[in-house]
Amino acid sequence: MGHIDGMVVQSSGSKPHVVFIMETLARTFPYNIWKIGGRVERDTSDGKESFHATGRACDVYLDAFDPLDLKLGDLLFRMFHTEATALKVHHVIWNRHIWSRAEGGPRYFSEGNGGAHTNHIHVAFEDPDLRSTPVGFPAMCQRVLEEYAKGHDGEGDRVDGIYGKAFDPRRPLTRLTLKQRREIMKTKMGFKGL
Repeated sequence: MGHIDGMVVQSSGSKPHVVFIMETLARTFPYNIWKIGGRVERDTSDGKESFHATGRACDVYLDAFDPLDLKLGDLLFRMFHTEATALKVHHVIWNRHIWSRAEGGPRYFSEGNGGAHTNHIHVAFEDPDLRSTPVGFPAMCQRVLEEYAKGHDGEGDRVDGIYGKAFDPRRPLTRLTLKQRREIMKTKMGFKGL
């Protein structure tokens, strides 16, 4: 398991296309997304081999109950389904909604291995090979970042040059130290006290 800018990025065994997407997200949104997971040995709820098991899916961990995570999650969800052709997206699930190439959407979703997907965005990719990398993806992420940075109305604005959770949400003008940010991330990951 690797780290990029302090974020856990589990990319081992994922297809090159998926690794590129995971690494680009990690570098574009440090300290906003707290983990990105890729290949995992598991089947779907109906017993079929999952996109994760073949290295063709990633999970982007955000909390739909945190207002700023929700905003970023909604923006990424929209980017993945509106840019589905360029990114080779098969389906994307976030916060009780799914979009799929076969059925469109977004539409309500509450089933499957990840349940309602309120703690992560699941993105699965079509092409079984996935050797190429999506050329326009960094620019797509930059547009999401610019939209995300707009209008937080003083609620712990995360825009400080590195777009991290740089401010204490309870005291918007109080900057968190890098050590405090890492402690927050460790707590979210269940490693508090390590």
